Amino acid sequence: MQQSSEEFKPTMDLKDSLEILKWQIEMGVDEIIGEEQTNHLQTTVMATKPISLELEKETTSKREPSKSLIPENAPQSKVVNKAKALEDAEKLVSEVSTRQELKEALEAFQHCSFRNTAKNLVFSDGNPQAWLMVLGEAPGRDEDIMGKPFVGVSGKLLDKIFSEVGLARTNTQPQDSIYISNSINWRPPGNRTPTTQEIEMFRPFIWKHIELIKPKILMLTGNIACTAILNKAGITKLRGTWEKIDYMDVMPTVHPAFLLRNPIFKQHIWQDILAIKKKLIDLERDENA
Repeated sequence: MQQSSEEFKPTMDLKDSLEILKWQIEMGVDEIIGEEQTNHLQTTVMATKPISLELEKETTSKREPSKSLIPENAPQSKVVNKAKALEDAEKLVSEVSTRQELKEALEAFQHCSFRNTAKNLVFSDGNPQAWLMVLGEAPGRDEDIMGKPFVGVSGKLLDKIFSEVGLARTNTQPQDSIYISNSINWRPPGNRTPTTQEIEMFRPFIWKHIELIKPKILMLTGNIACTAILNKAGITKLRGTWEKIDYMDVMPTVHPAFLLRNPIFKQHIWQDILAIKKKLIDLERDENA
């Protein structure tokens, strides 16, 4: 299949620059947020004085911040018991037999600290009967607001790329539709990268989700998804190479948000989407044989 859209040419132009700006806003560059709520009415308000010229001369040297600037009640990061988190996650998913029950299990999971700063649980979107399941990384700003994965700028780009080969999350035929979820189902504060421990605690939920959908093809977008499923990172090297896990063909590829920062990789994800489409056609032919 020939590339049919100028959208996928590896060039940087005004349109790409605007998309990068939109992506930065989606990633939360305009937000300052912590994992714990802070009552700023209880913090000490310090009077400020004009800085003398002598003090201004000292700005080139490194100085330790004054301890008086740190509120005594500043929130401390919670220490998560890794073993307990995994134990509770596995216990929750052991009683799950439907997608609704899985969603309720995620909502009941108490070991994810940034669930307290997120607006919504971001569970899934698309056709649960789809042969193709797409696993993303963690929700962004728009996903957090709407409670659906891949609805921001990067998600719209992914939808456009899929539409070029006749795939869509709104299609009803399993071979032409997509089901989408995330490796992490709550938005991390400020869109920070989840830690390895945070990825691991969500792994039982991810595998239960895959078990319920039973996709023929699993597409992993980005390093977090690859870490969760393959225990590997380095997406620019992993992408484009099929892996086999049980009954599934697994294709790692770059995350669409990565494309907004690095438009030159558009040709690579296009190659990966074409490979997935060809695999779906082959699977459909085998089904009808």
